[in-house]
Amino acid sequence: MARELKLAVGALNVRLHPHSPEIYDAFLNALYQLRLPVRIRGDRFGMITLLDRRGIDDGLIRGVLRTFTKIDPNSRWFDEDSLGDADPELLKKISIPSNAHPNSSAFRFTMNVQKHILTFEQYSEGRQLTPKSAYQIFRWLADDEMIVAIFGTAKISVLQDKRSLDNIFNMRRLKSITFIIDRPNPDIWSDDLENEVDNHLAAAHAQRIAVTYTAPPGGSLVETPSLRRLGNGALRNGEIDARGYDEDGHVRVSTLDSPRIEQTKYDPDVETEQVAFERLRRGMEANQQ
Repeated sequence: MARELKLAVGALNVRLHPHSPEIYDAFLNALYQLRLPVRIRGDRFGMITLLDRRGIDDGLIRGVLRTFTKIDPNSRWFDEDSLGDADPELLKKISIPSNAHPNSSAFRFTMNVQKHILTFEQYSEGRQLTPKSAYQIFRWLADDEMIVAIFGTAKISVLQDKRSLDNIFNMRRLKSITFIIDRPNPDIWSDDLENEVDNHLAAAHAQRIAVTYTAPPGGSLVETPSLRRLGNGALRNGEIDARGYDEDGHVRVSTLDSPRIEQTKYDPDVETEQVAFERLRRGMEANQQ
């Protein structure tokens, strides 16, 4: 029996209006066609390097995100032998093609164009792509002028762990809770309120709405079905910020600090990484209902 391998996935919620599988298909293809490296942090970059539309009849588009290091040839180089700056004559011997980049890692992803959920490999064989990094790649690509001109501003958020909302409501004393939602949708608001909020945001040229509940002095907020519904919507479409007290004193909780991660272990002699990934993807999507 082979050693079991760990695999973990995260997910993004990508929203365009009006919703349609065709729009998400065209949007993802347009991002890929940019062929644009995006800075994640420092000298670390990421880009979409593969798009596979063979599963589009099932509403699925698969692809690969690749991260790598971009070396600045004009930066200072260190010589570990001399323990100082590398000699200019030594640097003349270095020859790296401008299109070659070291420290490359590849991460598969799948976009469900019907549910507009993009699931990506967060951990595989020692390689890791944080939800924040995946978000940055797609956020920067979606904000490209050519993309915005065609599709408008895409709403993208990291799917967050539902347990973080439980932790908020389980605070010993919940002083305030703020639900930040990028765009109202029928899962959160009634039809009349959805239209009202949409019109208000459009008139104000705003992209988000924040709803804050504050307890009276000395009091604590109590969970209600409507607060839970707002919270579930914010986990998919924004974020939640809460302040209160637990056994250790005053605390502030942001659900952005708790991205949703689904993980498993698989035997490569029995199950391929692709099959294990698809199993996690289906679970990620199913639990967003």
